[in-house]
Amino acid sequence: MKYLSFVFLVSFTLVQFSNGQEELKEELEESLFEMVEQLEERKSFHDELEENLQSLLDDKISEDEIEEDMLQAEIEGNEEWIERNTNHIEKLRLIIDSDDLDPEQKESSFANGMKRLRRINHLHELEFASHRMEVELELHVEKNEEETVDRLERRLDNLNLRIERTQEIHAEWDQVAAARKSEQYEKAEKLSQALWLRERDLELGIQLDDINMEVAETKGQSAELKAESKRVEKILNLTIERQKQTQRMAEKWAILKEKLKASDMHQKHELIENFDRAEEKFHLTNEVLNIRKNLLFAESEGNLDEIEELQANIEELEQEIKGIN
Repeated sequence: MKYLSFVFLVSFTLVQFSNGQEELKEELEESLFEMVEQLEERKSFHDELEENLQSLLDDKISEDEIEEDMLQAEIEGNEEWIERNTNHIEKLRLIIDSDDLDPEQKESSFANGMKRLRRINHLHELEFASHRMEVELELHVEKNEEETVDRLERRLDNLNLRIERTQEIHAEWDQVAAARKSEQYEKAEKLSQALWLRERDLELGIQLDDINMEVAETKGQSAELKAESKRVEKILNLTIERQKQTQRMAEKWAILKEKLKASDMHQKHELIENFDRAEEKFHLTNEVLNIRKNLLFAESEGNLDEIEELQANIEELEQEIKGIN
């Protein structure tokens, strides 16, 4: 009876063990299937990029080749991603099918492999973002867009610092893997916890830097918009003044026409002469108002030479207007 109980217990244990292995395999297979789906989506995206590049080359749409360079860089980045993830999926498949690992080792190896791939992919995305920003920066440098160049340089410096620190942390994760391989599990656990904390510190620190930079940029844009709003208001006032000048001139012309009807030759000559002076003053005043509008744009751009020239023109015209009076 005791022997039968022992046989039953062993059989039950083996069945439970087998069931546990099957459940674990199903869980790992499900995780792997999700990765395969992501890989297939990335391949489809890669095909779309190549079609877009070919269409761009066929149509000769991009004259400065910036768009072409960006697409080519993204294609190369995707090819690297596809190759890296394909190789890693094959390694994870070997872990699932291995007969040399017990369930705990298999689960641990698979999880560590997944984490390592996520870290590598994350670093790759950062490096590609850096490359893309460098291309964008080069474009704005060529166009002498100083404010945009300064903004992009700050963001690029911040991103490259993030990449450098991420690479340092990744190198230490390799030490964790080495410790686990040599069965120094306590050391591996301590290193792992320390690195996890550093990763969180880095991520939150970067997010804080990014949002601080965004706030500063938005404040700068707000100041620019306020200055632009004031400039537009001044331009509107100048335009309204020109409108008033034109309306007054139209009224004078209407009055003149009525007076001419009831005037003799001498009076007509005097009336027309007065109107000519008024009309000359009107044109000179409008010219001053136009120059004042141009002066507002020159001041906003900080063009000192143009500012000086426009101010001199205004002074000269105002003296001419006084001479008419």
